[in-house]
This record gives sequence, structure tokens and C-alpha cells, in this order.
Amino acid sequence: MEYKTVAEAIGVSKQTFQDWIKERRKIPQPRLEQLSKLFGIEDQTLFQKELFPSEKSEILMIYLTKTDEHEEIELTGVDDEGYEYTTTEHYSHNRQLIEYIHDEQKKEQLIEQLEVLVNNEENENLKLIEDVVTIIQEQNRNKGIVLELILYYLAHRDNEWGIHPNYAKYEQKQFFEKLDKLFEETGIKP
Repeated sequence: MEYKTVAEAIGVSKQTFQDWIKERRKIPQPRLEQLSKLFGIEDQTLFQKELFPSEKSEILMIYLTKTDEHEEIELTGVDDEGYEYTTTEHYSHNRQLIEYIHDEQKKEQLIEQLEVLVNNEENENLKLIEDVVTIIQEQNRNKGIVLELILYYLAHRDNEWGIHPNYAKYEQKQFFEKLDKLFEETGIKP
């Protein structure tokens, strides 16, 4: 939308709206509520700060979802016994684009999280992050497997069900069990 259109929609002058955009004035709470309704964005803080790339992606996905056009498509097929059948599917014009942006948003969020860790004044995590990157880039398969197993263990050990999700996908189930015992024996609680 143009500034003028937004300003008219919420009942303020174009100059007032420009002052908000250029951060010369704060947006009053009633106007934040109007902007939130106008754009369909619940998080009102997004209107008063510099946006991270992941937040821009979130807003774009909201826009694409609201402006999406849907169609019902009838599909005809044949079942295993040779009988013809018809089904109706809903088709979204923006679905693939929204899925792509969502996948990119995950990357943006990860980069934003890493920036926070790397830019930490104490740089406590910098060496740890460097070590993880080194192991991943080294392409030593055994080190990679060990790192993956340990990270998987630490990230998923205490989920809401008390078990490892996708636990069975790893052949090294004994590794997790021995790691549990090792931590227990040493008094370390991950």
C-alpha cells in the first residue's frame, strides 16, 4: 500500500504516517491497533522497530496467505479394481511460494540466532561455534556422526514424552543409553 492509502484507512494525515515511518514520532496505541487490524498482523511491536529478515518473511507470508486465491479442482482416477472415481482437491495459488518463504525463514532465523551468539560481548560461545563448524566442514564421517549423535541427544533427550523422538532411526541406540549412564555416573544433568 502507498503511505497515503494507509494514512486514509486509519484516519491520519500522510505527514503523520511518514513521521511514524521515519521514527520522528511513536505510533499511539489506538493507531497500532488499527494498523494491526488493517494488515492482519497480531504482533504490534513489528510496527515500531527495524525488522529482521525472518520477520519480513513472516509479514510476506501473512500477505500471501490473505491475498491467496483458491480453486476447487475435480480429479478423476482409477482405483486398484479398475473403477473410476472423482475427487475434489483445493488448490492454492500461493502455496508453493509460501512454503518456499517458510523454508527460507527457517534459515534466516538460524542466522539471526547465530549472530546473537557470535556478537555476544563475552564471546563465550564463539569457540564452541567455531569447533562445530570445523567438524562439519572437515567432512570426517566419523566425527560428523559423533557430533550429530551428541547434538541429537542433547537437543531431544528431555522432550514432552520423555523419550527420544525418531530414536529408532539411529543404529547407535546403545550410544544414547551409555551416554545416559555416563552422565548419571558423573552427576552431570544435561
